Amino acid sequence: MYLQSSFSNNSGRGGGVVDTSSSSSSSSSSSNSSPTRVNNNNNNNSNNNNNNSNIPNNSSTLYRQNLYELPTNWSSKEKCSHLELSSNSLRVTYKNNKTDNEAGLIRANCCIPPSCGIYYFEITVISKGRDGYIGIGVCTSTMLLSRLPGWERNSFGYHGDDGNLFKGSGTGISYGPTYTTGDVVGCCINFVQGTIFFTKNGVPLGEATKDIKGLSLYPCVGLRTPGESLEANFGQRPFAFDVDQLFKEEKQRVIKTIKNTKTVEDDSISTQLVLSYLMHHGYSETVKLFAKATGTDGDSLNSQLDDIKNRQKISELLSKGNIDEVIKELDNIYPNFLTQNRDIQFKLLCQKFIEMIKTSPIEETMAFGQNQLSNFSFESKECESNLNEIFSLIAYSDPYTSPVSFLLEKSKRDQIINDLNCALLVYCHKPATPVLEKIVKQAKVAIDQVVHQNASPAAAFINVKDFIDVDDN
Repeated sequence: MYLQSSFSNNSGRGGGVVDTSSSSSSSSSSSNSSPTRVNNNNNNNSNNNNNNSNIPNNSSTLYRQNLYELPTNWSSKEKCSHLELSSNSLRVTYKNNKTDNEAGLIRANCCIPPSCGIYYFEITVISKGRDGYIGIGVCTSTMLLSRLPGWERNSFGYHGDDGNLFKGSGTGISYGPTYTTGDVVGCCINFVQGTIFFTKNGVPLGEATKDIKGLSLYPCVGLRTPGESLEANFGQRPFAFDVDQLFKEEKQRVIKTIKNTKTVEDDSISTQLVLSYLMHHGYSETVKLFAKATGTDGDSLNSQLDDIKNRQKISELLSKGNIDEVIKELDNIYPNFLTQNRDIQFKLLCQKFIEMIKTSPIEETMAFGQNQLSNFSFESKECESNLNEIFSLIAYSDPYTSPVSFLLEKSKRDQIINDLNCALLVYCHKPATPVLEKIVKQAKVAIDQVVHQNASPAAAFINVKDFIDVDDN
């Protein structure tokens, strides 16, 4: 299942890095449910209910396009035989009555990807059972299922009967209060800081460890005496702890670190990047002011300003639907352009046909289509399809109410204006896309790849748009 991601708040999202519609824990989802695969586009659906309890409502305002696999429920395959798992794979109960010494552990259905940055889950103690020997934490895939969280190497657990913290040892250390029936206990893994902390009833209890670097960790819980029962919340409902605020604070730290990182300053490069961007989009007056302020004005700039004016003039004619004048100006200013760019010529002639539908007699329009456009149908399947579409306008007495009325909208001209502008830039030996835009796109791709490769958890908090839109002050 593909789910959208955005960081949660106490109104119904939280957990790892997923955002989906809220759901009820009474679902009949299979206990063998596979991990949720998450598309990290920002999307909020807090009011959209469904019955899939194994779908989390987790969060983080991420902007990644790649997919994560996040824990969504307990795994029936990674469960001690002493434990009973509910049909929705969220509630765990200890059923063995033989001895107090037989602990049982269960892992989630997949490990937590470090690329998520921060991951959080909670349990509600349904019943402390006989002695309340319950533990919550994380472990690796090699941890024995007959042990409690924290009792073995590379596992960390917070236990309810004594409030102790266990870190790879059967001997605990004092950490937090005990917890019992009705309490909500959480575990937060911060891969950026390399830390874990636990919460009780929404209150953080302080750092538990800094020793998680390089580990593939699974959410886990352990139970040890009859009647103990708990239910997990991987984001299906609001968390007791405000994960959203934690995410915001971590994001601010990451962005501050980036902004405080010293780089080699070269004003000439940034000046040229901005100047080329302005010229590409035809902001002639802004170009003049910027060039004067930065001392980059001169004869070379003046010739480029002339080119901007030419492109602006042609664009204005096209925006008014005056295709004949557009073609005339192109032939006059840019000889052989249309001959070398037959796709642009085709688009302009198609647009002229559309403009004639609006203003010219039908016989004249049909004659133009037959004489000037019909031969293009033999050049490619795409041309043939486009011609069939625009020629269909003739079939309707009122083309403005026809299924192809969108062809008559101004946006159709705007699309051709953009295509023509890019083609003219290439014809004049300039890039079709401004270098500044390429750099921004490349930065986004690079960050996505860092996240995809789990190269840096901090990348989960980075969005290029933040650095473009937000004032440093």
